[in-house]
Amino acid sequence: MIAIIDYDVGNLKNVYTALKDVDLEGVITRDPKVVDNAEAIILPGVGAFSDAMEHLRQFDLVNCLDKNVQSGKTLMGICLGMQVLFDKSTEDGEWTGLGYIPGEIVKFDAPGLKIPHMGWNNLIINRDDSLVKGIGSEDYVYFVHSYYAQPKSFDDVVAYADYSVKVPGIVRKENVIGMQFHPEKSSRVGTQLLMNFKENLK
Repeated sequence: MIAIIDYDVGNLKNVYTALKDVDLEGVITRDPKVVDNAEAIILPGVGAFSDAMEHLRQFDLVNCLDKNVQSGKTLMGICLGMQVLFDKSTEDGEWTGLGYIPGEIVKFDAPGLKIPHMGWNNLIINRDDSLVKGIGSEDYVYFVHSYYAQPKSFDDVVAYADYSVKVPGIVRKENVIGMQFHPEKSSRVGTQLLMNFKENLK
């Protein structure tokens, strides 16, 4: 069973349905006991970084996530859920994140660049990882975001998109995974990525 964290900023039902499509049982929850008993955790999210962190604290989920990550359980963040995995964000101020992946979240600032970065972009593989099995440079995924991750080490980036800068699309540090795009909205490629996520749980 996969715990899909409900902290009032999530794209919950689409994630739940996408897991069913790869024969993974999901449960939408904010109950720490349910999270503790889950095989893995997914942290979805759409909206502002500060709101996300405030809601995680409000629902007493930060300590729960810390404990489960420290135990080695797989945690995957999607979109905003990926961004809060980092140390901090500069979105409308400076906000502290969960700190599982060293780095920060910054705004796109190239002249003339359309923001938000919205639509389909292909992924460029940065390093070998089972998460990108069967994924090539002709495979496109769906992004919607105005801020992007700048990890301290680009070795934590499994795949990136080119949007004036190298935009980390998939990051991984041990048992913590992030996908900046929406696999649940990325058609066949998203399904393949979720299948790879499933295989990683075995």
